[in-house]
Amino acid sequence: MSKQFFETPSLGALRVAEVAREADVTPATVRYYARMKLLTPKRDPENGYRCFSLDDVRRVEFIRQAQSLGLTIADIKTILAAVDDGDSPCQQVKSLVAERLLHIQEQIVELHATEARISDAIATWRKVGSPTPRDGEFCPLIERVEVANCREPAAPQRQTRRKPLHEACHCPPQGGETGGLSLA
Repeated sequence: MSKQFFETPSLGALRVAEVAREADVTPATVRYYARMKLLTPKRDPENGYRCFSLDDVRRVEFIRQAQSLGLTIADIKTILAAVDDGDSPCQQVKSLVAERLLHIQEQIVELHATEARISDAIATWRKVGSPTPRDGEFCPLIERVEVANCREPAAPQRQTRRKPLHEACHCPPQGGETGGLSLA
């Protein structure tokens, strides 16, 4: 093949690297999208290379934009299938993006609660210094932290022989509560 082939490809003759450059992604991203069947390149009968078109470049740009709105590969695959069938996926997109927003808002609440627990733990640890582990303890700074005022357990935890189990809290503090961290 001549160098000119790569510089001025005909329709359907773009290679992975050229699609990546045009869409401002990595070649690995283009290959991944092809593996996920978001792109369906043809194969060059002479050498077996994947041959993409300018439509594939637009499709990669669309995929990246959809991902920036929190849509998953599965969501995007469904959207592109609707487009390929000649249907408008816009109502479905609105619903999917609204679901993603709710999920992100829940994550933000959880992150704020985690931030508060970490801040309280650090403040407590500054006061107590570095306690020596008791028999069987890994790190008393972590093992002796108690979280109070929990309305909903984060996940089941196992009981230890050393002390009773305190459920981990992932709930945000309410009305100025600090989370009740203490070192026993």
